Amino acid sequence: MNLDQLMVEIESWVDKVAAYQKIANEQNQLQVRTKGYATDFVTNVDVKSEEILIECIKNAYPEHSILTEERGSFTNDSDYLWVIDPIDGTTNFIHRFPISSISIALQHKGVTQAGMVYSPWLNMKFRATRQGGAYLNGKRIYVSHTSQLEKSLLATGFPGGGYSEYINLKYFNHMISQTAGIRRTGSAALDLCFVAASYFDGFWEFNLNDWDMCAGALIAEEAGGIVKRLEVDEHSLTLCSNDRLYDILKESLLIQV
Repeated sequence: MNLDQLMVEIESWVDKVAAYQKIANEQNQLQVRTKGYATDFVTNVDVKSEEILIECIKNAYPEHSILTEERGSFTNDSDYLWVIDPIDGTTNFIHRFPISSISIALQHKGVTQAGMVYSPWLNMKFRATRQGGAYLNGKRIYVSHTSQLEKSLLATGFPGGGYSEYINLKYFNHMISQTAGIRRTGSAALDLCFVAASYFDGFWEFNLNDWDMCAGALIAEEAGGIVKRLEVDEHSLTLCSNDRLYDILKESLLIQV
């Protein structure tokens, strides 16, 4: 598979979804409901955006499998798996806070080969192919060179599912005095891309799903970053930073608190 040609296809799909989301936002077509708990929101725009991406994938690659946030998995006997999140940052989207993204990635035998994260509101389109580098709006990007925790700007997330937030709170409280600052954007996909572009020096979050991070993780890695999943307090922890800061961040974050 030609990954450069594939990225052209992916970009056309993502542009189609972004155009729909902008119209829905402008015309106030939003309908909101909850899923597993009171603050786990999904909208008609999430669902329709996902339908558009699924249709694009099925038309182009009908034999491929698909994993989505809203509809689960469409499994075929294929080594290829598409992992998509139609709106990463739904709560932001509902409030018209302009930080959300469309995330799509293709895996082959469990290894991500191509990914794109697009924020229509910020006009930021991140993309990467394996061994092909990472780009923002067509320009090559790289992680930062920051090597001191006290000079670093970090990002984290607090999922709305109750226990996940409480778990991260002690780590946040422990880290806040050791850094130049910690930000919470509400979109893990963008947080990983912001590390890739050196806006953030590092990022951590508990209990991310594959659709939250698949594309963003590849983009961060192709920009020179390190992305790993660790088991901490019986939960999955995603940790991302540059190669100078990663071990320092990991050691400080995981010290007994």
